[in-house]
Amino acid sequence: MNTVAEYKKFLNSKFEGFEILKPLFYSWNISLRFDLQVGETNTDEYFRIVQKRANTLFESVFNSNDEIFLVLNEFKRRKRKIRVRNFVFSQVKNLEKDKIGYRRLSRLYDVDKFDRWNQGIIKTTMGQVNYKNILAAIGHQDFPAREPRLDLFGGFTSKEIYFINIEKSLIFHMYDDRGLDIIASDVKTLRPIYEKYNDWILDDDRKTIYEQMKLSETQN
Repeated sequence: MNTVAEYKKFLNSKFEGFEILKPLFYSWNISLRFDLQVGETNTDEYFRIVQKRANTLFESVFNSNDEIFLVLNEFKRRKRKIRVRNFVFSQVKNLEKDKIGYRRLSRLYDVDKFDRWNQGIIKTTMGQVNYKNILAAIGHQDFPAREPRLDLFGGFTSKEIYFINIEKSLIFHMYDDRGLDIIASDVKTLRPIYEKYNDWILDDDRKTIYEQMKLSETQN
């Protein structure tokens, strides 16, 4: 079975065929949303905290030996394809070209025919991925002077990056320096993260998340 087939089988089995897209938190009913922002924006201290929180939350749900899918969605313009040497793929050790699965997606966010995306999927172990560089680049996407950075075109970020923990049936998505989402097929997977990092939950969504976590207790 090739990478794309494995990926689609996983989503069908664990997420009812859900097509991942942002905002992940509002697209699935078992989800957490965390606030990464503290202090004055675009200072070294601000980005230090953004990176610390993002790395801490990432490490709470991934171990180095976890089998994962690393998914890259890239907005399609004209005949543009995902470059094998793009920043995200370059953060994966020993990546073989024939191990990358590709798909074309359309109408993820708009019925307009121009809403077309290329998707690249890598199946690997977490220890092969320099996730800190990827998370740092995501945090810098609206701040051109800061490195590392994701590729840009047309004045906006063209990439979305999703990390999927296959064994835990969990998906992690940092959307920018403001925050990140974590969803799972089972609410029990998220409850320990919710309890340990409750102070970082985004206040605007705190009530919704609390109700999800309480619901899981009544089902035990």
